[in-house]
Amino acid sequence: MSKKLSKISRDLNIGISVITDFLNKNGHQCEEDPNETLNADIIDFVYSNIKGFLSASKGKELLVDQTSSPVTTDEVSIPLELKIIDAASKEKKLIERIIGFTDFDWKYIVAKYKGVCSQPVDFNHFDEAICAILLKGESSAQQIGKILGFDITTDPAEKNILLSVINNLKKDEMIDGDESLYWLTDTGKEYAKNGVKFSTFERDFELYIDSTSNLKSDTKEIFSNLKSEKQPYFPQNIIPEDIDDVKSLAEIQAPEIHFPTKNFILQSCDFIKSECFSAKLWVVLLENFRDNVVRTLVYDEKKDAIIDILSESLDLLDDKKTELLEKLIRESEEDDFEIGNTTEPKQESQSISEKELIQKQKEIDVAVENNDIQKITTIKNEVAQQKRHFNSLEFEIELKRLFDTTADELWIISPWIKKYATQRRIPFFENYLRKGGRIFIAYSMPENSIDNMADEEALEKLHELDKKYQNFYIHQLPSFHYKRVWLKSKDKNLYYTGSYNILSFFVKQGTQNFRQEEMTRLDWNSENDEEYKNLFLQFGEKYLSKAVEEINELCQPNSIMNKDILQKIEQLSNGKLQTFKDKGYETFEKKYAEFEEIKDNKLIRVKQNIYTRELAALSAEINKVQNQTIPSDRKNDFQKRLDIIREQYPIISKTESFINTEEQVQLLKVFANQNKNKSKYNKKRRK
Repeated sequence: MSKKLSKISRDLNIGISVITDFLNKNGHQCEEDPNETLNADIIDFVYSNIKGFLSASKGKELLVDQTSSPVTTDEVSIPLELKIIDAASKEKKLIERIIGFTDFDWKYIVAKYKGVCSQPVDFNHFDEAICAILLKGESSAQQIGKILGFDITTDPAEKNILLSVINNLKKDEMIDGDESLYWLTDTGKEYAKNGVKFSTFERDFELYIDSTSNLKSDTKEIFSNLKSEKQPYFPQNIIPEDIDDVKSLAEIQAPEIHFPTKNFILQSCDFIKSECFSAKLWVVLLENFRDNVVRTLVYDEKKDAIIDILSESLDLLDDKKTELLEKLIRESEEDDFEIGNTTEPKQESQSISEKELIQKQKEIDVAVENNDIQKITTIKNEVAQQKRHFNSLEFEIELKRLFDTTADELWIISPWIKKYATQRRIPFFENYLRKGGRIFIAYSMPENSIDNMADEEALEKLHELDKKYQNFYIHQLPSFHYKRVWLKSKDKNLYYTGSYNILSFFVKQGTQNFRQEEMTRLDWNSENDEEYKNLFLQFGEKYLSKAVEEINELCQPNSIMNKDILQKIEQLSNGKLQTFKDKGYETFEKKYAEFEEIKDNKLIRVKQNIYTRELAALSAEINKVQNQTIPSDRKNDFQKRLDIIREQYPIISKTESFINTEEQVQLLKVFANQNKNKSKYNKKRRK
């Protein structure tokens, strides 16, 4: 779908002149006209690359609205694994670390009943009067009628009215007896004092029975909103059958059936049927390194949240926690990082870090008691800024934080590239690139011919990013085994190192050893700076060599030189190489100058080839009509085509062939007063 330049400018909050300059520098001809229309391919190129281009060329000040949110075509698709550990990290205490997580089937039963219930109904005037009489003592129908002013002995109509009211009260079990003598039942006396009576009704109702932890409160509200699957029959001896047991559960889950406080009473019930369900949940296990205990958090994928009530309920079941831990160990046996209680002593840095966190947790506990929310927030922020050690799960959250909160220069140095991990990281890569950040991916060459350092499909996806985005770079380095994540920014440089292979491992069920830290944040020093500069230069030289190869490929001796080839040369690596220019690398600047010279020479050669052919074709057309008299429009067309050749390739206008062709155009004969004759002819036709 095409769009006008003005609409693109509004979408991106970037000036039209900036967009025009960006396109022209990248080989796409564009006029600085708000009504200029761009096709879909060019639009995608602009949206994907302009913010990265401005960032690389220090042009962020050209943005119309620097506070505007980054433009993306799609929201980042966050993998479920990250959602789980992100939710858990917000709930965990400072003295806890995430062991791992696994899926969990929380079993429950929905039991259906048919109940006979009574509910309070306000007395009408007759009810109130009759009950008031009977509260004083037993009375016959005749006595009651006399008090109410009814003559039931001689007036059949009045008798029917009175007996009808009395019979309704008997039906509601408020009074008992016959015409000779009536009295209030015990229930009738209680309700008469409150000015209400029984109204009985039948209604089907459901009770939710938790067969995992015997949870009763909020069970219906929780389970009815969970993603659940119907299950085959499993033991149902926990279904209440005794009326008192049903009442106690109905009072919590079905107060419209039984709620004595409001005088709703379940009189009797019949069990209809039961259905078994399994709620599909996730359980995160946390290790408390101060007290050496394990805690559970229950995560609901549907709500993307931790369910506190289920977490607390499951945490009381030590047997279940043991089963879950054993399950995590089984699931992790084939993963890169296995779960298990290690016998290795903790590293000194880890022990020191844990002692500091224990002290901070004590301060938070005191703040919680004092309800000092600001103090709690301050302590947590201090800890987050000072945190240096990350296990694999914690580092996933740290990495996500970098993607979410920065748009600078992010380096991921990972020996291996694997499909599973790479596919889950690409959405974060694209969002980062679209908001103007730059990403550098470095992976290792194999030590021998047997090693396969990159899955073909994963590598192909990364190369697609390399083609699509000017601010994405990937390079295979001489064999290495270290793992790094760098963030280079104006404010602060961050340096992470450890054993976590970012592009070959992505957190899933059971992937964390109890005590081993996988990544550590170090201070950026002069040694890191030298390592960065060396790597930066290698990337720059790689893309420079690639650009030279592409030019040579485009301009082979037998290639047909046309405007398509010309545009490809003009577009070649302008955005990619911009990042490495003027950074103080003399060797790169020298090679870049050589590349520019090669590129200029190729452009001259291609343009000369194209416009020499176009000039020859134009001259041939003119030769065919040089002895004829032609319309002035035709002559004007020849002149316009000649002007375009002069504008696109000025040097050709100095050649003898161009001068001769220009003289040919000037000598062409046109019809005299052509426009005047046409006007007279049109007038005659109108007459």
